[in-house]
Amino acid sequence: MIDVPQHNFAGRSALILHRSDDAIARVVERCDRLGISAAGHRRDLPTAEAMAADMVVIDVDTGHDAALPWPAGEAPMPVIGLIGSESPGRLGWALRQNVDAFLPLSALGNLFSALVIAHATFERRQDLARERAEVAHLRAGRLDVVRAVIALAADGENEALALKQLRTMAMVGRTSLEDAARAVLAAGQTHRKGQR
Repeated sequence: MIDVPQHNFAGRSALILHRSDDAIARVVERCDRLGISAAGHRRDLPTAEAMAADMVVIDVDTGHDAALPWPAGEAPMPVIGLIGSESPGRLGWALRQNVDAFLPLSALGNLFSALVIAHATFERRQDLARERAEVAHLRAGRLDVVRAVIALAADGENEALALKQLRTMAMVGRTSLEDAARAVLAAGQTHRKGQR
C-alpha cells in the first residue's frame, strides 16, 4: 500500500516562469485558491527570488537551462513543468532538469495533484541523494579504518586487537567506525607534530 502524504500548501510561495501572461495569471489564480503566494516571470527567474521560493512552476515548451539559476537538474525545491505541446525534445529537456511533476496547461484544475506528486518526488530524490552521500562517505572511510588499525597495531598490538580497540572507541563515542578511525588518525598527526 502506498502512503499518500497529506499536504497543505497554504502559506507557501511559488514562482511561475512562462512566456504567456494569460498562463501566468491562470496559475496564480489556482495558487491563490490553495493559499500559495505566487508571482510570475516571463523570462529568466531572478536568482535570489527563485532560491527563496518553496516551489517553481516552469513552461516546458520554452524552458532553457539559462532561465534557471541552478545547474541543470539541481533545483533546490520541487519543480512542476507546465506542458503546452508534447514535443519529445522539450520533454527530454524537462527530464534533464529533474522536473518533479508535469501538468498540462489544459488541466490547471489538477494543480494540487501535481504539487503533491512534485513534493513527494522531490523529497524522495533528496533522500536518495543523502543516502548516496552517506555511502560515499563510508566508502571513503574504509581506507581510514585500515590506516587507523595499522597505527594502533604499531603501538604493539596485533591487527585483530587494534580493530577491536577501534570498534570499542566507536561504540563508546557513539560514532561510526570510520569517524573513530579519523579521530585516531588525527590524534596521531597531532602527537607527531608535538614531537617535532
